[in-house]
Amino acid sequence: MAKPIRATPTLRGEEARKFVDSMIKREKSPMSQIDKLLYADINKNRKYFELFLNFN
Repeated sequence: MAKPIRATPTLRGEEARKFVDSMIKREKSPMSQIDKLLYADINKNRKYFELFLNFN
């Protein structure tokens, strides 16, 4: 049985600044080898995934 989803915490003050700074740092850093492999795999199966996006 699935577990219930918890509410997303609200970040405020210093905690919010640290979170935003870590996201900016991650966005600017080069892709890891695992991320590159995942990207290549998704790109290889792009048409399959697009079926779910364009189900009009």
